[in-house]
Amino acid sequence: MRGVNLLVFRGDQRCVCGQELKASLAEQLRLLCGDNSRERLIGALLRAGELECGLADANGDAAGPAEFLTDRIADALVEREPWGGFQPSDFQLSNFHSADFQNLSFQSLLTLAQGLPVAEELSIATPEGFAYYALHPLAYADVLDQICGFEDHLLVVGIRSIGTTLSAVMAAAARRRRIKAERFTVRPQGHPYNRTAEFSARQLAAIDQYASFGAMFALVDEGPGLSGSSFLAVAEALEQAGVQREKIVLVSSHAPNIDTLCAADAARRWRRFRCVAVSGEPRRPVAAVDFIGGGKWRNRAFANQQEWPAIWTSFERLKYVSSTEHENWRLYKFSGLGHYGDAVFQRELKVAAAGFGPLPSHESDGFVSYPWIDGRSLAAGDLSSSILARMADYCAFRLRTFRVELAELNALQQMAEHNLRVLGLDLPVELRLEHPVIADGRMQPHEWLVTNEGRLLKTDSGSHGDDHFFPGPTDIAWDMAGAIIEWHMNEQQVREFIDLYHCASGDDALVRIDGFIRAYAVFRAAYCLMAANAMRGSDEEARLRGAAEEYQETVKRMESRSLSAA
Repeated sequence: MRGVNLLVFRGDQRCVCGQELKASLAEQLRLLCGDNSRERLIGALLRAGELECGLADANGDAAGPAEFLTDRIADALVEREPWGGFQPSDFQLSNFHSADFQNLSFQSLLTLAQGLPVAEELSIATPEGFAYYALHPLAYADVLDQICGFEDHLLVVGIRSIGTTLSAVMAAAARRRRIKAERFTVRPQGHPYNRTAEFSARQLAAIDQYASFGAMFALVDEGPGLSGSSFLAVAEALEQAGVQREKIVLVSSHAPNIDTLCAADAARRWRRFRCVAVSGEPRRPVAAVDFIGGGKWRNRAFANQQEWPAIWTSFERLKYVSSTEHENWRLYKFSGLGHYGDAVFQRELKVAAAGFGPLPSHESDGFVSYPWIDGRSLAAGDLSSSILARMADYCAFRLRTFRVELAELNALQQMAEHNLRVLGLDLPVELRLEHPVIADGRMQPHEWLVTNEGRLLKTDSGSHGDDHFFPGPTDIAWDMAGAIIEWHMNEQQVREFIDLYHCASGDDALVRIDGFIRAYAVFRAAYCLMAANAMRGSDEEARLRGAAEEYQETVKRMESRSLSAA
């Protein structure tokens, strides 16, 4: 079935300035000196984990001082949490009993961070669970009782990238319970479906020592992904290093369907090890009561299921509403932990300030809330000149407000060409970059809400333009192409829309819109096909396949149509 070899996820490994990353961590630690709340600690922990991971990938053992910082912040975070008979302390680092960091303060950690030697450039990736899927680092502390029984030693092995932070939290939780715990991280190498793992001399020495104590060995990562090969590579490398298989536990963010893993002989290999999944119940604000994620929000937005848009429900952000017992409902949506959520919040705050969207409020655990607005979602048949003008003004606003530095669109170009080829659509695509922005990415009619007072508001405006799907930062013409396709504009409406945008922005997008219409349509076709394959057998599959066919028909119509040449 087509869809397996299509491109919809964009690579997120990126080069960043080492000094800037260090400065960001230092700023988080400076804030902790005056406010050591859980939210501040999580923000600092995520920055420390990023820096440690980048340094470890660049030069393994050179990450030692950064690893120390990540551990101390994790210790501080865990110390706040009540578990079992333990209660949170008054939260001074001097309360800890370890001789390694007795009498440290956040000011001491700040001084240490400021003196860290870092490379000019570091390669880092966004930890998807923290940024998109409400994976809380403390979830890896909560499962400790399922890993350690009578053992009083634990060696935690984090699988980079996100395993850096997760391993720090698990080791900190073990120390909190008076278990002797250490950790290190490893980056499996090779083909994504056939990873291998090797340990440094220092890591092998730690493995030998902990094995002699009869310790448990916990491998932590967000996965498994499609293959499970990273987990398997590290687990089998531990066995080869002399660790008893019964002492190895794979700690994952979810219980996988191991029969579908793509690594060679994955199901048999996986069953040899014990796997523990963290709780699927996310940490969230107390007022976030009724779950409406996974597409369930459509029950409230549409009169019947025939109107429902197709959704890849497993990749939708978590959404809740406050209890119906309260008169003023609020919508709660996961926007991201730490600086990942801050970036989304700031974008949506600017959208609201300009009058285009609802006003967001910061909540705990990476959530943002919005007032529940009485009104209705729109459909393509609602398109009018006033809606065209509103969308043109919105695109012009995003051009002015969310500009970014971007040199080329090679990845987006390759995505479009690859997917066209796989889908058997013989059509060239030329993408011209003139005005790079963080796009909205969701210009579908149902993403616009008309209030009872007649105001037209854009919902979900902050997250999709910079998540792990294409397009990523791109030309503003991507959003214009999205509006043209999703609202089924005819040629006259397209002309009117582009002219209105030109008047509002000074940017004549007509000369480059064709390429973006083709790229957008083929991306959405690929997205829906992959989603349909992933959701085979569900009610959603038919909606997704129907949507994919519509997008492919749009691409085919473009074979004989060129707006810019008309």
